[in-house]
Amino acid sequence: MTDAPLVSPPVLMLSTIHAGHASRSGYGLLANYIPGAEFLHAPRADPKGAALFFARVARQVSFSRWYLGGSAQVEWQAFRRLRSGFDGVVHSMWADHDLGYLDLLVPNKKHRFCGTFHNCPDDFRHTIRFPSRLRNFAAIVLMSECQRTFFRRAGVADDRIHVVLHGVDNEYFTPNPFPDERPFTILSAGGFRRNFPLLRQVCEKLEKAPGIRIEIVAPPSFRGTFDGLSNVEFLSGIDDETLLTKYQAASCLLHTAEHATANNVLLEALACGVPIVAERVGGIPEYVTPECSILAEPRDADALANAVLELAHSPKARAQMGVAARKRADELSWSKVAERMIEIYRTL
Repeated sequence: MTDAPLVSPPVLMLSTIHAGHASRSGYGLLANYIPGAEFLHAPRADPKGAALFFARVARQVSFSRWYLGGSAQVEWQAFRRLRSGFDGVVHSMWADHDLGYLDLLVPNKKHRFCGTFHNCPDDFRHTIRFPSRLRNFAAIVLMSECQRTFFRRAGVADDRIHVVLHGVDNEYFTPNPFPDERPFTILSAGGFRRNFPLLRQVCEKLEKAPGIRIEIVAPPSFRGTFDGLSNVEFLSGIDDETLLTKYQAASCLLHTAEHATANNVLLEALACGVPIVAERVGGIPEYVTPECSILAEPRDADALANAVLELAHSPKARAQMGVAARKRADELSWSKVAERMIEIYRTL
């Protein structure tokens, strides 16, 4: 006898969508796994013309300093649903970016307000204008334990703080079904809060290592950081399908970060069965296991390069780590994350 699926209370899920994000990545995918959820969304952008003036005025006193016209559009949609009789949980999926005023408009006796926060702890002072308003939340969802201290200091009770790790689409991101022999290939991907100077140092240390090539997928503004390195191929603007093939062909993911909570690249590499070489920074140790990763101390280029060389010379260990990586990704599938979120919604 199998357990019946959890039934979710009515939920409004709100988010802006960044045009630069891959369509199979991002927290907005969670809405697809919450039965009956209403997903209200808009492009993460400011409007043009006269409306831009009003968006800028709204941003001057909004909860989030990163509030955009798209954020206001989503909140207006939600407010109209509340006025039309919606009764349930209101979930701001990117509260540190998109929350302006809605928490002040949600009557707690009828609705319960929930927000997910993604930013690194050292970013909150730049994004959250009114920390005292965090006490308006019935539940706060975090991507990592490293964020908790900020919310405690803002006066949020521990029983309202929930760490629910970010999910991954493990049906799309899968290991290569037809692995082929190719040179040992290191993949590094992404741009936000990456430590590119450190990544260059590691690339320099590996430049004379025979049979090792490095592919870096990042915004074009970082291309110059890697000029003159013969072992690096730099790519920008690739589509979802090409990104998937890059994951599937990688021998390991090399992840250098200034700070981190959740990270789509890390999760997608895990789902593709790719061993991880990264720093012990922020939430990274919460997302990987010792069986699928090698973690170095922060900013230690020598340790990162040595970890890569260790994998390059150990095909058997690499294969075992790949299996463990996929196992970890299955534990972080969106369906598993949705089960945890439904439990939180129901307690509200």
